[in-house]
Amino acid sequence: MRYALGSVLWYWPTERLADFYQQAANSDAEIIYLGEAVCTKRRATAWARWMEIAREQAASGKQVVLSTLALLQSPSGLNELKRYVENVEFLIEANDFGAANMAAERGMPFVAGPTLNVYNVETLQLLLQSTALHIRDRFEVEVLGYVWPSAAGAVGARLYRPRRASRQR
Repeated sequence: MRYALGSVLWYWPTERLADFYQQAANSDAEIIYLGEAVCTKRRATAWARWMEIAREQAASGKQVVLSTLALLQSPSGLNELKRYVENVEFLIEANDFGAANMAAERGMPFVAGPTLNVYNVETLQLLLQSTALHIRDRFEVEVLGYVWPSAAGAVGARLYRPRRASRQR
């Protein structure tokens, strides 16, 4: 069995993220997912710093997968997604079908993330026929579902704007 460490779903300052991923480099996890997967408003960590952390993880022998946003909602989010898809160093985790489509159009392998809405066999077959290398398996999705009532709830509860205003959502 291979261990993977998912991307951080909470808003953490860059220093705390760097400390966390330093510990991850010394962990038993073989695959490290990293990047902002929840909200474009939470971008305390710049793209260059994410890439630096990714390179540090790779240098420690980890397979790095860059997680993309679960919901693209602005031109700046789309521009950042283009950076992820155009990188040639690391796989991406497509958490939105826009990301999956961009990767597939470029023939870029990607991981189908747990926030992709796959409700029927036809959609699953479409992913399997694309350049998706890995689809998060049932166990991973069930664990996510057990910890959080739904992936949408997990993402929605962590949106930056409501948290900044001291509201749950």
